[in-house]
Amino acid sequence: MKMDWKEIMEKMEQLNEGQALKFRIPQTFGGGIAVIELNQNKGKKYLLKLGKDENVGPYSDSDKPKELAKWVAERMGELV
Repeated sequence: MKMDWKEIMEKMEQLNEGQALKFRIPQTFGGGIAVIELNQNKGKKYLLKLGKDENVGPYSDSDKPKELAKWVAERMGELV
């Protein structure tokens, strides 16, 4: 299900430790999987991970959910 950035941001703000949001990124934008989760290390609150499959690696982090939500929405991420 494709979501706009506001919907993604709302879901991010409801995340608990150990939970993640997974999005399928269309091939037009490079394909693969984007995962947003709470950062368990010191630093920014949210962590965005990217990869071609379930083996995703860190890409970006932010204290502001809007930044990461917009990134996923602009690439037409589909919640899985």
